[in-house]
Amino acid sequence: MTDTRKPLSRRVVDVLTRIELGFAGVMLLVILVLVFTQAAQRYTPFEGLAWTGEISRFGLAWMTFSVAGVLITLRGHIALEVVDTLPAPRLIRVVQVGSLLMVALIALGLSNEAWGLIQTQGALSSPVLRMPMSVVYIPVLTGMISTIIRSLVAAWMIAKHGPILPAADLTPETVEDHS
Repeated sequence: MTDTRKPLSRRVVDVLTRIELGFAGVMLLVILVLVFTQAAQRYTPFEGLAWTGEISRFGLAWMTFSVAGVLITLRGHIALEVVDTLPAPRLIRVVQVGSLLMVALIALGLSNEAWGLIQTQGALSSPVLRMPMSVVYIPVLTGMISTIIRSLVAAWMIAKHGPILPAADLTPETVEDHS
């Protein structure tokens, strides 16, 4: 019998991906409920809950940055796929590795800024909830760290094993070229 289990590294990535997507799903649900609550408050006679808008805005930022790394793994980031159709696998490899390294570099800059904000914004509080503003930037930092790691790993895998081509471009000839 053959062992069909995934390697430990793949299982760790899958668990982290599920955690990040779960967090984003919770944030999406929170945003949905709070925005509906804000809309409903307009038609009620009592004073609205001011914190619903604040949490909705923070939730949108948290959701956006928390899944940035997942998009690398799932190839969901915006990409110029016209290059992937060229009949030059080495050029495609260089472009894909270069773009992933650029994403990692940008994410490094964003994580550096998020870390700086975490360190310096603790004295400030959010207007309604009085939550330390340093807390707001923690999901941004974790999402950017995930993006850095996933971009570097993807760049390494493409450099080592060849470019990732769109499924429509995989013919027996191109599969043999990339083995």
